Amino acid sequence: MRRTITQVVTTVLLLLILGCAQQPLSPTSEPASNQQEQLLARPPVGWPIVYQLNTQSTRIMDYLPPGEAETDWQTKISFESHQTLTDLDPIEALISEVTKVRETCSSVKDFNLFSGLENNYRTSTRLLLCGNNAYTKRGEISMLKVIQGNDYLYIVRLIRRIPPFEKSEPSMTPAEIAEWSTYLRNITVCDPRQTAHACSAATP
Repeated sequence: MRRTITQVVTTVLLLLILGCAQQPLSPTSEPASNQQEQLLARPPVGWPIVYQLNTQSTRIMDYLPPGEAETDWQTKISFESHQTLTDLDPIEALISEVTKVRETCSSVKDFNLFSGLENNYRTSTRLLLCGNNAYTKRGEISMLKVIQGNDYLYIVRLIRRIPPFEKSEPSMTPAEIAEWSTYLRNITVCDPRQTAHACSAATP
């Protein structure tokens, strides 16, 4: 089903508004220790990890759906934690991402879906559309969420590669939009040491 950019954005915003009244899921904590700031996130069920970087200042984990090739994937989710970027505002971080995409993509559109506080952490979520990537020769639809923690700046990237599209014709079904929106909405950061960023009782 072919959907215009306006339809995509309107559907996403509606789902985010309706979802505010719902209880979030209880995802697996990363890092594993429950006595430090935690990114509460997990990949979709059955998605294997295909790349991992774990240094003193940076952690990155990439996941693909079962059966997709690491060298030619269609959908990917990445979790990033950057210790040296905690002074970066989430909105500024996402604007910087858009600038990078414009260097390789045509027909770029981006939309702020949410900017505010989640569990008293500054947070921003953005929808990013790339009509044609010069390297992959495909279009891309991305949702990115940035959370400014005290210990790390957290970035979650959900990317779908699709056939190239014109400015008004990205292809995305309502079910996919709902799934993406719900998934990112349930990703949060908490810190059991601080009441301002308390972890729920269900957090491991």
